[in-house]
Amino acid sequence: MTTGTDASTKPLPRVARTPFYYGWVILIVAALGNFASAPGQTYTFSVFQNSFISDLNMSSTSVSTLYLFGSLTAAGSIIFVGRSLDKYGPRRMMVFAGLFLGLGAIWLSQVSAPWQLFVGFAIMRTMGQGALSLIPATMVSVWFVRKRPMALALMALGGALASGIYPFYGATLIEEFGWRSAWVTIAITGWVLLLAPAIIFIRTSPESIGLFPDGNSPGEPDATTGPDSSTSKSRPVEFSWTVKQATRSRKLWLLIFAGSAQSLVGTGVAFQQVSIMTSKDLSVAAAAGVFGIMAPAAIAGQFISGYLASRVAVRYLLAAGQIGLVISMIMLLQTNELRLAYAYGVVLGTNQGFLMNINQVVWPSYFGRKHLGSIRGYSNFGMMSAAALGPLPLALSIDLTGSYTTGLIGYMILPPLCAVAALLAGSPGRPQRTG
Repeated sequence: MTTGTDASTKPLPRVARTPFYYGWVILIVAALGNFASAPGQTYTFSVFQNSFISDLNMSSTSVSTLYLFGSLTAAGSIIFVGRSLDKYGPRRMMVFAGLFLGLGAIWLSQVSAPWQLFVGFAIMRTMGQGALSLIPATMVSVWFVRKRPMALALMALGGALASGIYPFYGATLIEEFGWRSAWVTIAITGWVLLLAPAIIFIRTSPESIGLFPDGNSPGEPDATTGPDSSTSKSRPVEFSWTVKQATRSRKLWLLIFAGSAQSLVGTGVAFQQVSIMTSKDLSVAAAAGVFGIMAPAAIAGQFISGYLASRVAVRYLLAAGQIGLVISMIMLLQTNELRLAYAYGVVLGTNQGFLMNINQVVWPSYFGRKHLGSIRGYSNFGMMSAAALGPLPLALSIDLTGSYTTGLIGYMILPPLCAVAALLAGSPGRPQRTG
């Protein structure tokens, strides 16, 4: 690996001699990867659910249960993905994830039995929600330090755009060609969008091509080398933790728990949102239209958090975001007309975007860049497990009580506990030595 000292004496490779910092190219490819994760996200599966139920002669509960166990399998697999990212690098892993996400979509186009559907869910969730969320965020975190919060917010635009495009894209393909052909088309779309840019443009780190994070010049202070005593605005020093150090620290487990509410509540509500609102006498079209409100609100939330994360300790922002989750659930309980539904969509969407970006910023802020993929494998395991369990409280609530009220009230219990966990994590610091 090229060091900062080497970079001042050796000529830069051609890829590094762009008129702008090459990290921005990495960010664009990362955003594209985030966009391409859409086939493995809940919002895409939602438009295929009725097709699975009708063509495979399965109940809604059966499909949801297979989705739950497929997501839990993916959560377990993501630890291996994180370790592989550190070992093999982002280019190979991005290509691997994109290739297998497409193969998973083709597999889904051919399913005829419940076990096949489970395998398809496991592949798609591992590569989509898991790998193509973990890899892009890790890439951006490695290439940016001082500018990281806003860079991650820009990267997340890819996922936000996908959440608005892919449900419509999938529904259109189903209507025109049938759901099996739709999955094949989605596979080809992902390969066309992602594979070539990943192969051509991805580089492991700025140091690998003789550059410095954020496009800094040699000797310019940054978080990796420590603050310059003459520069009051320098960020705190970032220490790189090993996986052993991280997993033996309470900080990691407190932060994983602190981020779980956003995954659990967000996924659970997304899975049942239309049903909740139609149970309150709103039309299906109106209920579905709330998703259209949430996407731009999420983008706004991402940029708000990107701005604040450079100025406020990330643990305080993580704790503050839990308040928004509680407010959103209160608003959803009170929603009985369209204007209230739209207001709820704005609040939840903004808060989800806010927390999504903070949950990306927190890991490199606390544990550094060197082993970030492996450490994020553990964090993503926690988030994906929480997301898998998210729909269950609402499903039990409607089945046992005939209403979603109990489940929504139950959702309000977790965020305050997560806020406390975020504060207890304390500030980032030097890792303890492990024997």
